[in-house]
Amino acid sequence: MSLISNRHNVNLFISGKSAALTGQRLSKVGYKNTEKAGAKYPSICVSVPQIPDSDIQDHVSRLIPYIKDLLGNVQDNIIRSLYESSEGKLSSISDSEISVSACINYLESESTGGRLSKEYVEFWFDTNMSEALTVLIADKLGFDLSTPDQEKKVSDSVKIYKELISSLTGNKTILTPEQIKACKRAIEICEIDDDVSRKLGEKLIKMSEKKTMSELLEL
Repeated sequence: MSLISNRHNVNLFISGKSAALTGQRLSKVGYKNTEKAGAKYPSICVSVPQIPDSDIQDHVSRLIPYIKDLLGNVQDNIIRSLYESSEGKLSSISDSEISVSACINYLESESTGGRLSKEYVEFWFDTNMSEALTVLIADKLGFDLSTPDQEKKVSDSVKIYKELISSLTGNKTILTPEQIKACKRAIEICEIDDDVSRKLGEKLIKMSEKKTMSELLEL
């Protein structure tokens, strides 16, 4: 579609066949037939170079106003998601839930078709579970977190939960029945009911069912 040149050929777009050249992306302009009329123009595509990071950095000061608008729209989407996941009972939003980092995590999640990324779940854990688990684990161990040793033991335990729960984003992750039970219990105890907790819960249930089936096959 394009050779080593600053000009890039425009071609008819053929679904399943049109593709970008190596290291480039495929820009598509599509038109569809409607009930009242045929497509306005034939659909086309162009293989174009990816914009280098350096070019973006060179113009970042001019991009900031548009980035702010983009982030504002993402914040609106995050708030909508939180509101709907609370079944209309949302009463407040924290800065961390609509921070730039949260917006990036949301965009990453959207770019993967809504699939949870490890980074997003780690951020979600830190925001929703870390503090509550710290208190619960310290209480169970009889610690008041008054010494560095107590803090480290509790912190290490929380880290284990974080690693287990974030590992659920992997397609090949296999947890033991004890680990599955612990993850379910941790989410329940923290009293989280949002889209992420539900997706994680579904993965844990499926994982538990697979484990049960594999155990039956071993009989």
